[in-house]
Amino acid sequence: MLNYSTKIIVKQIRKLIGSVPGAAQGLVQGLVLALLLSCTALLPVVNATEAGASDQKRKSYTLSQRVGKKMIKVYDLYAADKLSSAIKMALTIKAKKPYDKAYLNRFLGNMYAGQSGQSKKAINYLKRAVAADILSTVEHGAALRTLADLQMQQRHYKSAIKRYRQWLKFSHKTDPQVWVRIAQAHLELKQYAQVIKPANRAIALFAKPNKNPYLLKLSAYFERKQYRNTIKVAEKLVALFPQQKNYWLQLSQFYMANEQYKKALSTMHLAYLKGFVTSASEIKLLAQLYRHNNIPHRSAVLLDKHIKSGLISRNERMLNTVARSWHQAKELDRAIDYYGQAAAIANNGELHYKQGMLAFELENYRLAITSLKRAIASRKLRQRSNAVMTLAQAYFYVENYTLAYKKMQLAAGSGNARVVKNAKLWLKHIKATALSNRVAYR
Repeated sequence: MLNYSTKIIVKQIRKLIGSVPGAAQGLVQGLVLALLLSCTALLPVVNATEAGASDQKRKSYTLSQRVGKKMIKVYDLYAADKLSSAIKMALTIKAKKPYDKAYLNRFLGNMYAGQSGQSKKAINYLKRAVAADILSTVEHGAALRTLADLQMQQRHYKSAIKRYRQWLKFSHKTDPQVWVRIAQAHLELKQYAQVIKPANRAIALFAKPNKNPYLLKLSAYFERKQYRNTIKVAEKLVALFPQQKNYWLQLSQFYMANEQYKKALSTMHLAYLKGFVTSASEIKLLAQLYRHNNIPHRSAVLLDKHIKSGLISRNERMLNTVARSWHQAKELDRAIDYYGQAAAIANNGELHYKQGMLAFELENYRLAITSLKRAIASRKLRQRSNAVMTLAQAYFYVENYTLAYKKMQLAAGSGNARVVKNAKLWLKHIKATALSNRVAYR
């Protein structure tokens, strides 16, 4: 619709006509028409400031008196926000002269652009106005810009690029938003190599850093699998917009994709300190990076903290991850505890086995016996023969020679050559020890 200042001008002009004696109204209407034509530079979608004043010398035309008189009535409706009525009346005007046609087409195009779902009609009328190449500098430039914007909205990307470049050449303007839209149109057309130059032009023209051309470059480089360039742009985004959480997380992920794990960790760690790492998936990713960079203690502490807070689900998988982190960090007591918690959730034989083997390593034989018995009793256990032999050894160290001998016999008959060989030696050792202590071993 007309902007507020233009509406005021139109209303004031109408008052002027009414105050003039009838004999002089013909002369005044001519002046009114000239004034109204000057107002049309402010019509939507692009105003005169955006269109710019080209230094081209274009011949000036004015509306014919017949068309001009009818346009005054159209302006009245337009100024009163009666857009549908203004369009209806404008459509009744039969323009014959080239300038009248071009002017009317541009006016209709702008009005249709202001109506929802009428973009196609707006484009058709503006195309005719531009093709005539007879409008004033401001009018022609505004028509080109509006046409390009509408074609962009309608995803006519090739046409939009063409019109934007025509507008740039005609208006001699250096609007960075136009270069952004050209870059975006190339991206939508999957012309990734052609995104970079217009995006760079936009970056150079913006008075303050604008994220959009950087994001377009980021996407273009990523789609072309130019990961080093992708990282450079991502680094720039973090530097220019440090309060944008997503840029930190994206940069870390790009580092990971490029196997720069130390940089990925340092970026993610800084993001965590800034309060940007907040979701369960983000916490898990940071914990993974700690482990990958041989800092398992931090991984375990981080996961433990957020499991206890409720952010991360307390399930078998996560407890096992914490246990493995403590195990990697050589915090074996804590690893034993978490393996046990994880195993208890679903009676996981493998996790019972891990707990039992670590308990045995720390000479906590009674816990080792309990865990290994549960492991052996489970249906799924890959290293059953090892578990049986270690259980037998645990019984031996708590001086239960009868059960030690019995379990070691089972190990000796397991079929695992290495276990069988060791078990046979242990059978002799158990027997000799029991006899020397004058206790039964069978």
